[in-house]
Amino acid sequence: MALSLGAQGIEYLEPGHFQSFVSYRYLSADRGYIGTHQYAAYRKKIGAELKVHSADVNLTYALTKRYSASLTMPFVYGVVSSRLEHDGARHSVRASGLGDVRLAANAWVFDPDTSNKGNIALSLGVKSPTGDVDVTDTYHRKPQNGGKQRHPVDIAIQPGDGGWGLITEMQSFRGIFENTYAYATGFYLSNPRNTNGVDTSIPIYGKYRKDSVADQYQARAGLSYEVWPHQGLAVSLGGRIDGVLQRDLIGLSDGWRRPGYVIYVEPGLILSHGKNTFSVYVPVAVQRNRQGNVFDNEFHGHGPGAFADYLVLFSASRLF
Repeated sequence: MALSLGAQGIEYLEPGHFQSFVSYRYLSADRGYIGTHQYAAYRKKIGAELKVHSADVNLTYALTKRYSASLTMPFVYGVVSSRLEHDGARHSVRASGLGDVRLAANAWVFDPDTSNKGNIALSLGVKSPTGDVDVTDTYHRKPQNGGKQRHPVDIAIQPGDGGWGLITEMQSFRGIFENTYAYATGFYLSNPRNTNGVDTSIPIYGKYRKDSVADQYQARAGLSYEVWPHQGLAVSLGGRIDGVLQRDLIGLSDGWRRPGYVIYVEPGLILSHGKNTFSVYVPVAVQRNRQGNVFDNEFHGHGPGAFADYLVLFSASRLF
């Protein structure tokens, strides 16, 4: 969508025009949680360190001022360094490539010509399974387990999830004071497929399991204030939640996943200049919750999950 809560508040695309959009995300996670509590022995027993660089390339075309279509191509590069998955010494595995391409139709609920102070955009789309789900790398196993061997890497860095998905999205804004806008967004990805047929990177409760094709969600809300309107500079502050459900809304949920959510405080800086808009957000985690999955429930356990303390999000867009 062509939603930009910059110094001008909102940008509507004119019919026949495009918006190109590139966004980059970086995260690093090395602290494990069980439920909402930090797992004190995580670094010593598991020692997993996760680093992910991802970029979304988006192109939106305005059919009319009210209706548009968007194509998003994600690219991912991830590294997992750990001891537990190997021979006790620290080794790294990597995965990279094109992720799952998304195509969406977008519509403003209210007429853009009469809704400069507030509007709601709704999107409906599909996610195609274009990303690789079976990237392998070398694992340094103990000698009794065959030594080095190729194996699928952890689900956290696989470029794709292996299923067709249904995307629903909402974006909204409202001018509330002079130079001040409130915003709210929501995203839900429904993945009906049960598992993608790929083994977990290590045995789970005694045996390899198949990776789940899990539902995902995100929500954001906050305020954006025009600090320097004539120069196109604005700041924002809001809250954000990213999560994976324990069970999907549609279909079975028998595979391996790390369900849970992270709540962030999300400060941001936005600069708009002519047809260009740049933004930087640094969400800082304030609560993490690694919820139990189907195998935790079956075997009366609770595996840990690593969450990033913060994210770095950068985006650049241009109207043409």
